Amino acid sequence: MKPSIGITLGDPAGIGSEVLLKSLFFLRSLPFPFFVYGSRNVIEFYSELLNLPSNLPVVDGAKEGAPPGIYLVNVRDNVIFEPGKVGKDSGKAQVLYIEKAIEDAKEGKIKAIVTLPINKESAKLGGFPFPGHTEFLAHSFGVKEYAMMLANEKLKVVLQTTHVALKDVPNLITEGKILSKLRLIDKSLRNPRIAVAGLNPHAGENGLFGDEELKIIKPAVEKARKEGINVTGPLPADTVFVRALKGEFDVVLCMYHDQGLIPIKLLGFGNSVNVTLGLPIIRTSVDHGTAYDIAGKGIANPESFKTAVKVAVELTTR
Repeated sequence: MKPSIGITLGDPAGIGSEVLLKSLFFLRSLPFPFFVYGSRNVIEFYSELLNLPSNLPVVDGAKEGAPPGIYLVNVRDNVIFEPGKVGKDSGKAQVLYIEKAIEDAKEGKIKAIVTLPINKESAKLGGFPFPGHTEFLAHSFGVKEYAMMLANEKLKVVLQTTHVALKDVPNLITEGKILSKLRLIDKSLRNPRIAVAGLNPHAGENGLFGDEELKIIKPAVEKARKEGINVTGPLPADTVFVRALKGEFDVVLCMYHDQGLIPIKLLGFGNSVNVTLGLPIIRTSVDHGTAYDIAGKGIANPESFKTAVKVAVELTTR
């Protein structure tokens, strides 16, 4: 019996539905039951618009032990949306998809959730108070220690801070928070070789360009090493990724969002996957957003979604 895997449709106005429809043949090639949390009218709209067949059986919710196939959990019908446009109704819908998937996961009906992208502006209009999927999932499962890891075949990065303004980052990194993140990485990835990137240019150059490395990051790294964690740093961010690519490190802990995502997307955009560490279930996601500029045009690339599904399948069957 294969575990059931949930897929949340994401923003109805984005490329999530197109990506899903383009991946149906791929999903049907896998011997797993997939439950898509979305809206029938959204799926049918893009199916007709882009001439992509769907024919998904509609069910009330996920079911553990279901036969292999793709099922649509019609969370809410008659969603009002326009491709490529921010909207309050589409914002509410995308949040409802996630909430229903979490409900089924808590009841043991699904073992993993693969998320297609939400639009944060629309979600906020719909009453969503969280900066993104990761924070909402952690809150819903009552998890305090969690992390966003992005990975492809060449590189893995974990983010110390995520969706915050760059000016706020120095005040959000503390010795205790970095140490907690290092412990989580060590536990989740089973004693990897961790590199820690510095916050400032040249990792502060011994305090010349900032003292966060000396006062915050280095003490956290030293404490982690005393606990047996295989970690090195803080290292200059302009060279640490080269060293990781050459095989010196398994994963890089980055101090802020773009510090980690720029190298990941440069090396494998469309083939990378977002994995949330620390949750009681498997959660993977695509490495791109809602792509409003191409929504409904039939040119969205489904490869990152397929990679996210492959990783979810792999992790649930370990």
